[in-house]
Amino acid sequence: MNIYKLKQRLFFLFLIGLILYWPIKFAKYHLFDLSYQEVLESSWRTDGCRFSDTTEYPTKCPCPGFINPDDSITITDDGDLYFENKLFGKLILKEKPSFFPDHSEILSGGFMEIIRSDLGIICYYDSI
Repeated sequence: MNIYKLKQRLFFLFLIGLILYWPIKFAKYHLFDLSYQEVLESSWRTDGCRFSDTTEYPTKCPCPGFINPDDSITITDDGDLYFENKLFGKLILKEKPSFFPDHSEILSGGFMEIIRSDLGIICYYDSI
């Protein structure tokens, strides 16, 4: 008889955890800042770049076209972006991607900048 009650209580605790998971995740998303590692869970596409006024650059933007979660990119707690263990630049998150993305739209509302350390240009990205 005690095993039956134990199973009931464990199932009840499981249901409570499942029911509270989404509201807690939603509240955490909107109340806390996004960590840099969570930035890499979204895909990002290039939205252009800004060149330095003093240096002559080609007309084509040298920023990578897409940043995907499966790329070999790591970000430190200070926002330093490393691509294949080489310093690529400094990441600045301007706006978080939407928690409830609208699948009828291409963009999910996120916006970030990467200041490239090798070229000194600013790459702009939108989350998709």
